[in-house]
Amino acid sequence: MWIIAGPNGAGKSSFAGDFLSGLGYRNLKKLNADERTVELRRKFPAALQDDLNLKAAIEIDKEVEDCIRYRVSFVVETVLSSPKYRDDVLVAKENGFKFGLIYISLYPPEISPQRVSERVAMGGHNVKAEKAIERYHRSHKQLSWFAPQADALMAFDNSLKYSPVLLASRISNEPLQYHARGVNPAVEGALALLS
Repeated sequence: MWIIAGPNGAGKSSFAGDFLSGLGYRNLKKLNADERTVELRRKFPAALQDDLNLKAAIEIDKEVEDCIRYRVSFVVETVLSSPKYRDDVLVAKENGFKFGLIYISLYPPEISPQRVSERVAMGGHNVKAEKAIERYHRSHKQLSWFAPQADALMAFDNSLKYSPVLLASRISNEPLQYHARGVNPAVEGALALLS
């Protein structure tokens, strides 16, 4: 079980999929609510966007549960702005899954809505600026819980866009290793319990 997480506009889709392939994880079932929303838009062109977003989230949540139940290796992409995947991580680990977390962040938080605006200009989905900032802070709070659960953790900063910096990593219960301190105080604060 892999979770690719981080604030809106951090570059999760652009970076992490290729990164996992490079690590040899090519056959993971990929679960992404944003991509599912696009698929649903094609099927239901007249539907309200909020309805499609909710339907996509529900479908992805069910697929996460199914992957765990049927022991299918998978990766789910999320902003991680709520605790909704906590139970899934615990159940997966109880059922013999290894849990990997790739967290991609930005600093300062204001970069998040700026990146969302750039994505919208290229035809991507929108997130209101206030919501992006709110999710940014909630996501880093969730990182504090998810990081200690991870069998493999890699935290990146992508503030410079398309040149992510590895901030910290950890394998199993080994001590957290910092690779770049002072780049992203939000991530360092969230990982403080592992230091």
